[in-house]
Amino acid sequence: MEGVDSNLKQHEDDDGAKREKPARRRSRRRAAGLWAMRGTFMLVLLALFTGFMLVGQRMHAPVWLRDRVEARLEKALGGLQIRFGDVSFIIHEGWRPRLRLTDVFISDAAGQQIAQVSDMRASLAMRPLLRGHVRPKRIILSGAQIAVTRNKDGALSLTVGSGSAPVQEAPNLAQLIEASDQVFLSPALSALTSVELDAITLDYLDLRQGRSWILDGGHIQANRSGSEVRLATGFSVLAGRDYVSAIEANYTSVLGTPAAQFGISVTDLPAEDIAGQTPALAWLQVLRAPISGALRGGVDEKGAIGTVYATLNLGAGAVQPNPETRPVPFESARTYFTYDPKGQMLDFNEVSVVSAWGEVQADGKAILEGAEDGVLDSLSAQLQLSGINVNPANLFPQPIQLSRASLDFKMAINPFQLRLGQMTIEDPGHTVRAFGVLNGRPDGWAVELDAHLDQMTSDKVLGYWPERLAPKPREWVTKNLYEGVLSDMDFALRLLPGSKPDLYLDFGFEEAKIRFVKTLPPIEQAQGQASLINRRFTVTAQQGVVIADDGGAVDATGTSFIIPDTDIKKSAPAIARIRASGSVTAALSLLDRPPLELLSKAGLPVDVAKGTVSLAGTLSLPLKKDLKFEDTEFHFDGRLANLFSDRLVPGFTVSADLLDLSGDQSGVQIQGLGQFGDVPLTALWRQSIDGKSAQRSTLTGQIELSPRLMDEIGAGLPPGMLTGKGIADITLGLGAGPPPKLSVSSDLQGVGLAIPELGWRKGTNSTGSLTAETTLGSQLKVDSLRIDAAGLRTSASITFRENGKYDRVRFSSFDLGDWLAVPAELIGRGGAMPDIRVLGGVLDMGRANFGESGGSGGGGGAGPKLDVSLDRLQVTETVALTGFQGAFQTTGGIQGNFNARVNGGAPVRGQVSPRGKRSAVDLTSQDAGAVLRSAGVLTQARGGEMDLKLEPVAAPGSYDVILKITNTRITDAPAMAALLNAISLVGLLDEMAGQGIFFAAIDSRMRITPTDIKVLSGSAVGPSMGLSFDGTIDTVNGMLNLRGAISPIYLLNAVGSVFTRKGEGVFGFNYTLTGPLASPKVSVNPLSGLAPLFLRDLLRAPAPQVQDGPNAVPQKPDEPKPTFGSSPSDR
Repeated sequence: MEGVDSNLKQHEDDDGAKREKPARRRSRRRAAGLWAMRGTFMLVLLALFTGFMLVGQRMHAPVWLRDRVEARLEKALGGLQIRFGDVSFIIHEGWRPRLRLTDVFISDAAGQQIAQVSDMRASLAMRPLLRGHVRPKRIILSGAQIAVTRNKDGALSLTVGSGSAPVQEAPNLAQLIEASDQVFLSPALSALTSVELDAITLDYLDLRQGRSWILDGGHIQANRSGSEVRLATGFSVLAGRDYVSAIEANYTSVLGTPAAQFGISVTDLPAEDIAGQTPALAWLQVLRAPISGALRGGVDEKGAIGTVYATLNLGAGAVQPNPETRPVPFESARTYFTYDPKGQMLDFNEVSVVSAWGEVQADGKAILEGAEDGVLDSLSAQLQLSGINVNPANLFPQPIQLSRASLDFKMAINPFQLRLGQMTIEDPGHTVRAFGVLNGRPDGWAVELDAHLDQMTSDKVLGYWPERLAPKPREWVTKNLYEGVLSDMDFALRLLPGSKPDLYLDFGFEEAKIRFVKTLPPIEQAQGQASLINRRFTVTAQQGVVIADDGGAVDATGTSFIIPDTDIKKSAPAIARIRASGSVTAALSLLDRPPLELLSKAGLPVDVAKGTVSLAGTLSLPLKKDLKFEDTEFHFDGRLANLFSDRLVPGFTVSADLLDLSGDQSGVQIQGLGQFGDVPLTALWRQSIDGKSAQRSTLTGQIELSPRLMDEIGAGLPPGMLTGKGIADITLGLGAGPPPKLSVSSDLQGVGLAIPELGWRKGTNSTGSLTAETTLGSQLKVDSLRIDAAGLRTSASITFRENGKYDRVRFSSFDLGDWLAVPAELIGRGGAMPDIRVLGGVLDMGRANFGESGGSGGGGGAGPKLDVSLDRLQVTETVALTGFQGAFQTTGGIQGNFNARVNGGAPVRGQVSPRGKRSAVDLTSQDAGAVLRSAGVLTQARGGEMDLKLEPVAAPGSYDVILKITNTRITDAPAMAALLNAISLVGLLDEMAGQGIFFAAIDSRMRITPTDIKVLSGSAVGPSMGLSFDGTIDTVNGMLNLRGAISPIYLLNAVGSVFTRKGEGVFGFNYTLTGPLASPKVSVNPLSGLAPLFLRDLLRAPAPQVQDGPNAVPQKPDEPKPTFGSSPSDR
C-alpha cells in the first residue's frame, strides 16, 4: 500500500507540476493543507464516534453532510452533476470506512443524464483520508442498467441507466476499454484499486446487424495492481432459446498504454450471435448451433489487435445460412484456430465435425476478405481433410471412409455462396476431383456441383453413388454392370429451389460385364460409355461379346441400354438397343431364352441352321420384377449370310447366300432368295409369337416346279411325266409339335405333264391348277394332291416308304376328259412305272384315247400291272359293261382278262389285247340271248353262245365288230312276227310263239360308232328259216333301217345258197325294217320270192360299206385286204 500510495502521490505531484505555474502551486498546497486539516478533524471525530459507538453500525448522514458529499463528488467528477437519494456510512471492524449512495443519477454540465445506478458503495483509502483526502479504494455498483450500442460504422457508445446519454464513445472495444483507464488515472481516484459492478443488465444494440441482445445477471470487476488493470466480466445472455447462454471476458492492460491482453469465453452462445461481433468469426453466421469456447489475444502499443487464438466447441445444430434454406444438421463440431488480423488469416489447427452424416477432421488456412471495413465479405480457405467417415443423409449404403482429401473453397457471407474451387480425394487406386457452387438463396439452396473420377472398379463406385441420387440408374448399374473398371467419370448436379435435381453423369468402362436384358447372358469384355443427362440414362457398349448357351460368342458392339426418364419411380420404361453379329446358332440360342423362347415354342432346335447373322433392334420394357412377355415391345432387322439347314425341313437341305431378318413382338420373319437342295426358291419364314403357347412357324414363297424338284423330294416320277419349268407357291408349317406341313399351289405355266399310258399330255404353254398338302418329316406324306389341267382332274394322296420312295398314290378321283372318271391307286415299284388299281368309276371306251405304253416298265422289266374295278365301262352309247373286274398287264400295251355284266344284266367274259395306242376286246358269253337282251339289241333272244370281237379303228370311239352267236332262239319278236306274218308263214309264227325259232348260227359284221351301228352284213340260219340283214341302227334316236331276205324252210331251201348270200335260200323274200327300234315297220316284197337270185339283190338297197378296218370292202387284187386282228395302223 505504501508503495502504491507513494507512486500515486508522485504521479499526482508530477501531474500538478505539469499543469500549473508556481504561484498557483502554492495556492493548491494551502488548499490541500486546509482540506487535510479539515479531513483530519472529521476523521478524528468519525473515528472516535465509530470507535466507541458505531463500529459495525450503519449511520445515515445528515442533510448538510450529504450536500457536502454531493458537492465534493461533483468536484471530483470534473464538473459532472451527481444526485442521490441517501448516503450512509459504515465502519467495519478493520476500521475501513465505507460510503453508500442509493438512487444515484449522474448528469453532464448541461443536465443531461448520463448514468443511473440504484446502489453505489465505496470503501475509502485510509492514508489519503488521514492526510485529509477522500480517496475511494474500492467502488461497488449494483443494479446498473448499461446499454452498449454499435453503430453501422462499428463505433461503440456506452450508456449507464435508462434514458441516459452516452457516457463514453469509442471507435472500437479496445479504445472504449482504454478510455476507462482514465478512471484509475484521475487524482480523485488515485487510491482506487477495484471497481465492481454486479446485478447488471446490459442492453446491446447492434445497428450493423439490426439486432439486439439482453445480457442479464452480469458482473464487471476491474482490479488495479500498480499500473496494471485487469477487467473481468460475465453475463447470462437472454436469447429466447431452450438453453442458457453465458459469456465471460477478461481484459488486462497497463495504465496509460493501449497494450493489453484479453480473453473471452462463451457457453452455449448461438453461432449467429457470435459471428456478427468480429470479422474473424463472421463465417460462423451460416451455422445454427450453440457454441462454447474461448478466445484469447492481445492489443499492441498502437492499439491494434494482435494474434487471436480460438477454441470453439459447437453443440448439435445445422448449417443454415438463412431460414429458407434446408438445414444440414450435425451433432457436434470443434475447431482450434489462430487469427492473424494483419494478414486477415485464419490458421485452423483442427476442424472436427461429428454428425449423423459421419465424421471428418480438417486443418488448413483461410483468408478473410473485406474485413478491413469491419464486415466480412468472403472467406477463401484451403483445408486438408482426414479421418473421413461420412454418409450424408444416409445416401450411401455404407459410410465413405477416406484417409486424406484436400479442399479449396471461397465462401461469400452475404448473400451466402460457397464456391468450391477444387476438392481432391486421393485413395489407393483412384482420385476424385470436385468443384462447384453452393448458394443459400432466399428461397432455398441452389447447387452447382461437378466432379471427376479418374478410375475405379464398379463395385467401389457404388460406394460413392448415393442410393437416392438417380436411383434408377444406380439400381441398374448395381444389378447389371459388374466386374469392370470405370474411368473418366464426370458428375454434375444442378439444383434450384423448388425444382427437381438436374443430374449429369458420364463414365467409361472396360473389361466389364454388362447385362442389358435380364434374361440374356451379360456382355463380357465390355468397353463403352454411360451417361445420365436430362434424366436420360444411357449405357453403350462400344466393344463386347455375349457368350450364348450354344453357338459361341456374339459380337455386341454398339448395344446400348436407355432409361428415358429416371424420375419415374414405378415400372420406369427402359429401352435396349441391340446390335449383334455372330453365328446363327448363337443368335437363335439367345432368342430362345425367356420371355421369348422363340425356338422352344416353335418346336425347333437352336442349331436348326448354320450361318452368320448381324442384326439391330430395339427392346422396350418396364423396369420391374417378374417381367412378362406382354410387358415388352421390340423390333429388329438384320441379315443372315451363308445360311444352311438340314433340320428346318427334315430330310431336306435349305440354303441361302443372304437373307433379310426382321421381327417384333408379333413374330419373327426371314425372307430372301435361297435353295431347296439345288432348287431355287424365294421364301418368307415367319414365326408368330404370343408369349404364351407354342406357335407354328410358316415358310411361304415360290419354288421352281421342275424335274429337279421332283428329284430333290424323291417323288419317283417316271421320265417325261413332268417336264419344263414353272413356279409353285409354297406354304410350309414348321414346329410346335406336329410334323411340318407343306402346301403347294401352281398355275403350271411352263410345266409339261404327261401320262402316256392314258394318252394325256399338258403342254408347257398351257396353264392349269396344282395344289398339294404335304406332311414332311421322317415319314413323308402327301395328304392332298389336286391337278386340274388339260382335261385331267385329280384328287389324290401319296404315302412314302421309309427310304423316301413313294409307296402309294390314292386318287379319290381321277377324271380324264369325258371318258374316264375313276378312283384309283398307283402302287410304287421303285424306279419302275407304278402298278395301277382302278377302284371304281366310269370308263368310256368310245371316247378313250389310251396312249402307248412306256415300254417294258423301265429298266427292261415288266410294265405295271393294271387291276381294274369299274362301276361302268361304256362301250357304245347304249352298251356298257358294269361291275367290270379285270387284271391286266401293260407291257407292250394293255392286255388281260376281265368279267363284267352287259348294262348290269348278262355276265360276260372278255379279253383285252393291245392295238397300237388302243385296245381290242373279245367278249364271250354262254347266254347270248341274255347278252342281246341286256344290250338292248334283241330282247326276244334266248340262250346260245356268243363271241363278240371289237377291233378299234381310226376314228375315235369306233370299232369293227364281228359277232357270232350259235344255238339261240328268237321268241315273240315283234319285228320278226310282223315279217313272218307278212309272208303268211303261219307255222313259223306258231313256232316263234312257242319255243321260238331256232337259229343254229348268227353271224354279223358291223361298224360301231358313238352314234350308230352300221350292219355291214349279217345272217341267221336255222332249220326253219334263214335270214340275211344289213343296214343301219341309229343308237342315239333308237331308229332301225334294216333290210334283207328271209328264206322259209331253210333246211331245204339252202340247197342253192352257194349262189346266194348266207342266210338266203333259193327262194326268199326281200324285207325292210324301219322306224322305232321298239315297234319297227315291216315291209315285204312278195314278188321277190319269185325273182331269180340275182334279181332279188336288184330289188333291195345295197348294204353299208366301210373303207377301213377289218370289215372294209374287198380291196383291189394288188391291195391286200386287212385281216381281223391287225393293228389300225396297218389299215
